[in-house]
Amino acid sequence: MRNVTEDNKGTSGIDTVELFLAHALTLENEAADGYQEIGDSMAVHNNPEVAALFFQMAKYGRMHADEVKGLAAGLTLPHIPPWEYAWQDGASPESPSMDKVHYMMRPAQALALALRAERQAHGFYASVAETSKVHRIRDLAAQFASEEAEHVRLLTEWIAKYPDPDQHWDFDPDPPAMPE
Repeated sequence: MRNVTEDNKGTSGIDTVELFLAHALTLENEAADGYQEIGDSMAVHNNPEVAALFFQMAKYGRMHADEVKGLAAGLTLPHIPPWEYAWQDGASPESPSMDKVHYMMRPAQALALALRAERQAHGFYASVAETSKVHRIRDLAAQFASEEAEHVRLLTEWIAKYPDPDQHWDFDPDPPAMPE
């Protein structure tokens, strides 16, 4: 397993519970929004099985965001400009990678995309748990990292139930028309 602090070098700057929860809330909301967007796209492209998987992931993301909101009840979370989040590449760690999305993707590919996002979220939370000097933040981050590790385990089991797509999975004799 990689050293989590190498991938999330900015997490040591998360020095208040409010700042941590603001990061967690954004992480969960952006994940849910990304999954919803992909699910909507899959539905438009008549890929209902994969759309349903992404809609389910979006539902889980919204549930986790609600849990974070519950933890933040009574606190004032700071507004964080997008360029000041602790994640390295400007994208929330749990946001699904849109460059891996294809309108004909199969369930195994959809789940692999979600697995990658869950691993990145785990890495983020584990890094905060490892680097924070604040006991409450370490505890919350360790709890969130544990939840993400469980998601990784469940997705890994789920992926095993789906066959890998064949070599020509993306062949479409009548692809969508692209305006010129």
